[in-house]
Amino acid sequence: MSMKKTFFGALPDGKPVDCYTIENQNGMRAEILTYGGTLNKLYVPDQNGVFADVLIGFDTLEGHLNHSDYQGMLVGRYANRIAGGRFPLNGQTVQVQQNEGRNHLHGGNPGFHQRVWQAACLGENAVRFTLCTPDGDAGYPGALTMHVTYRVEGSRLFLDFEGISTKDTILAPTTHMYFNLGGTESILGTTLQINASRWIPVDGELIPTGELRPAEGPFDFRTPHTIAQNFDHGFVLDGPDALVAEDGGVRLSLHTDYPALQLYTGEFLSGKLHPNQGFAIEPEACPDTPNHPEFGSALLKAGEIFHRSIAYTFESTAK
Repeated sequence: MSMKKTFFGALPDGKPVDCYTIENQNGMRAEILTYGGTLNKLYVPDQNGVFADVLIGFDTLEGHLNHSDYQGMLVGRYANRIAGGRFPLNGQTVQVQQNEGRNHLHGGNPGFHQRVWQAACLGENAVRFTLCTPDGDAGYPGALTMHVTYRVEGSRLFLDFEGISTKDTILAPTTHMYFNLGGTESILGTTLQINASRWIPVDGELIPTGELRPAEGPFDFRTPHTIAQNFDHGFVLDGPDALVAEDGGVRLSLHTDYPALQLYTGEFLSGKLHPNQGFAIEPEACPDTPNHPEFGSALLKAGEIFHRSIAYTFESTAK
């Protein structure tokens, strides 16, 4: 196991961005940037034992600054969308930034994804990233201290999220990795299985209608089949063993204590990338949960500890 820190680039204001590389004795390697807490590259073995990067993203900081669709970044304070950028809290209406038309997306701009995080090595196999955002940041109540720890163990990558706020607020961050397991031109041929018997219908602005529909037809991934068509939809998980994806001799299994998962097949990727070059799987609270009590709760009380985790396991499949 080894850990190293290298200079990755500098922001326009001169602030440096570093890359932390964790590599274990098996050859699995994770490269994480302080900008956005971004998992920039992740090397795992295919069926021939050849290590390849299973993420799509950018080789330079310029790519992340000018062409990004959240590739590999941490997003928050609240992942996905909040209708009208408004939600009720303690009898009041909170207005947060409207950065996607009239709605709020992925914590606003700048969100977690556009900040430089502080990093601290925890031994040779983990890095803890810390970000402090002030009360009122993007409209959210409470000064928030957020920790996200990346850890590599064997063929597994773990993400641990921990946060604390000085005021009652909402919190549900996630990671926005785009995977291409087989190094193919299109991920629509990737085999996918999602442990979800319900999905979340949305309107023309991708805001949940409040209905939860049975997973039927193209939304039924309870048995594995190819992705085959474009998705940008949420699924309500039936348990922590959330997803299995397979392509090019690589099998990915995802385990999480988040209640939902967003599947986005990259239909609108552009710039340095092309549509369907990668698929995003985003463990999260249901979109717009603060406006839909029937979805559960995203409330974080002042002084309480928020904690969620995500684990990715990679296996090589035989020819």
